Amino acid sequence: MMSFPGRAQELFGKNDASSKKNQTKRLDSFYYEEGDDGVDNSNKNNNNINNNVNNNTKKNRHKLAALFLVALTLENTASMLARRYAVGILQLDFSKNVVLCVNEFLKLLFSLGMKYRKTDIKSFARLKTHIFERVVKTATPMLVPAFVYLVVNLISYPSLQRVDASVFTAISNLKVLATAIFAQILLNSRISNRVWRTLTQLVLGVTLISWESSPNNPVIHKRVHQNWYEHISDMFDLSYAFGVFLALVQTMLSGFGSVYFEKVLKKRTKEDEEENLGKKLDVESPSSASLAKSSSPFSSSTELDVWDRNIQLALCSILIYVPISIYETKGNLFQGWTFLVIFIAALHALGGILVALSVLYSSSVTKTVAVCAALVLTTVFGHILFFEPLNGPILLGCAMVIISVWAYKDDAYVEAKLRSAGFVV
Repeated sequence: MMSFPGRAQELFGKNDASSKKNQTKRLDSFYYEEGDDGVDNSNKNNNNINNNVNNNTKKNRHKLAALFLVALTLENTASMLARRYAVGILQLDFSKNVVLCVNEFLKLLFSLGMKYRKTDIKSFARLKTHIFERVVKTATPMLVPAFVYLVVNLISYPSLQRVDASVFTAISNLKVLATAIFAQILLNSRISNRVWRTLTQLVLGVTLISWESSPNNPVIHKRVHQNWYEHISDMFDLSYAFGVFLALVQTMLSGFGSVYFEKVLKKRTKEDEEENLGKKLDVESPSSASLAKSSSPFSSSTELDVWDRNIQLALCSILIYVPISIYETKGNLFQGWTFLVIFIAALHALGGILVALSVLYSSSVTKTVAVCAALVLTTVFGHILFFEPLNGPILLGCAMVIISVWAYKDDAYVEAKLRSAGFVV
């Protein structure tokens, strides 16, 4: 029989289906009581209930994703404004590595508290056993993003010493495209040409804001107003070229780290969904193996969730940052710290939690788009609070970012509908 896509196949097969249904009704009339119409209503009701549960679950996930993405945008805005005020205006001198180390400790404590609150781990003894028997022993994969983020932080300093801040920021904005590329490679995500255009427009808008917002020091002024052939000659300067190369490397590593974390985080979720499907099939006649597995206090549904992954990442990061912080500060870890620095560390910890939740309920690409949207708020509030520039090109860049974020949301919605209808996008 010739197959037809979509709705056409359903319409052409309607007559055959209706005739088979009538035959089934006549046969089943011998086995069902009058009024049942040959239909197993219990199965129909179960299917309707399952469909309603699935729809409600999807709606809840979308709501949670929107909530965490908005919260992440606000956190990034507050964090950038606080850092600008601490470093740019107050000229506070403190170790950035110590701040990163403290924020990992705060993230670890918060994740442990959330894990303890879970109904199946609500005991210090069970929590301790779970952490040492499950979390620590399987923490090796999280060493990869911890090491990647360390390299990103380390190579940013020599890069900034060789190129000006505006060029470095412009290259760093390519993280959006780098994240999308690695999402296609590592996660097999399907990103359409429409979304690629939207992401490219987003990068251009963010780059325009970053370039025009750079401080007016003589080096940047010279580079911005120099002739085109002088820009080309700069690229043959080995020191400058090496700085650009380091900026590109840290951008690619940042995108890779985000997607790798998403891959590890969602691997457990997919396995849980498959296991839950198996449990539904075993409800009527559970096997002894499934009963033994469900009775285990460390069943896979509570084995490695988002809090476990945060604990693993925090532990790996602490192992890396503690010796670096001690070496950098020569043991005087909290030199130059104020309440504002503590607030910045707390915001960093909150950002780490929100990043994990945003990636869990949406994707690393969507998370990166939300971070770019925070730049618009930072630019506006920076102008209001710190009298930073807000000229025509910056307003144009802000408009491009806002339109791109809105277009990305619409693209995701339309493509989800098309895929659910069976179309390839």
